[in-house]
Amino acid sequence: MKNFFSCLLVVSLFLIMTSCGKKGAIYPPIIRKPQRIENFSAVQRGNRILLEWTNPTTYTDGESLDGVEEVEIWLFEEEMGKEKSEGGESEKEEAPVFEEQISEEEFLQKAALYLALEKEKFPEYLIKKNEGSQFYQYQYLLEQKDFLSRKYTFGFRAGDRKKRKSDFSRLLTIRPQALPLPPQNINFEIQEDRILILWNAPLRNIDRSLPAHVMGYNVFRGEGEAPPRCLNSDLIKEEMYNDTDFVFGKTYRYFVRASATETSPYLQSSDSEVIEVEAKDTFPPKAPTGLVAIKGEDFISLAWDRNQEKDLAGYRVWRQETGQEEYSLLTPDPIRENTYTDKEIEKNKSYLYIITALDRAGNESEMSKSISEIIGDDMP
Repeated sequence: MKNFFSCLLVVSLFLIMTSCGKKGAIYPPIIRKPQRIENFSAVQRGNRILLEWTNPTTYTDGESLDGVEEVEIWLFEEEMGKEKSEGGESEKEEAPVFEEQISEEEFLQKAALYLALEKEKFPEYLIKKNEGSQFYQYQYLLEQKDFLSRKYTFGFRAGDRKKRKSDFSRLLTIRPQALPLPPQNINFEIQEDRILILWNAPLRNIDRSLPAHVMGYNVFRGEGEAPPRCLNSDLIKEEMYNDTDFVFGKTYRYFVRASATETSPYLQSSDSEVIEVEAKDTFPPKAPTGLVAIKGEDFISLAWDRNQEKDLAGYRVWRQETGQEEYSLLTPDPIRENTYTDKEIEKNKSYLYIITALDRAGNESEMSKSISEIIGDDMP
């Protein structure tokens, strides 16, 4: 029995030793980090470069990200060279915005950390929310005197609570253009069927050069908490715009941008000053027309043509008796019908009638043409 246990122990040790001798593939440890910022765009507007992005919501392994604690903005500035052309020396032409074809390692060598935005600062840069996504914007000011001879390459990284950094976003490069300054002297006129927006063209470009590179304008309108939207589908060529899609009683905000390009996507100026317009209705209805009178034995009936105003609230009927100097109001509450029967009359007394129209804003029309009538004793 003792020999049996000894043999069993030897066999077990042999199996263990032979199993440990087999080595499997060695894999590097998985480094968990936030997914890179995917929704990143850049556009020049006036003397600023607008950088917009959304923060990632997952790690690279697909697991949910508790939250982004920091967003890094990296920048590489590069002086632009010049190329010879048949017509002489000219600047190298490139698209205003393009994707930089360099590796992350090369960008790290050339770029520098421009700004680190901590989580507490995120609300300052939040511009809109859309279906659960939050869009942020940072405005990079072109302060250098020679910014037109430079290229600016931007990249973003996100960090989590454990300071783990994502890979860089795609790298976007912008070569600034000499865009026009914003339009000046924004003004408005409220008319019965439109709000007329007026402005003056900019005289210079952002680099102070002349003349301003203006191909047209875009007009924007905001209302309440909603973000402003562009009102025109085609570029406006004049320094005026008629906004006919408005409602009296509401307050609107307007601003205008000058565009250096004729087609979308537009290269635009900064926003002009914002004007606030309270669309107050001060326009009365037209005076009623076609007033006629029909008399009976003890009444006088009036009828007139209907007014066509959409905001018509009703009509007021006025009467002047013999010996009176002023008209008396017969209908303290405006009537909707375009007829009225006056039964409070006396025979052999002359009555003079007029009608006015009233809209929902309380504006009252001028008086209609008057009509007079009298009921004599000879009425059957």
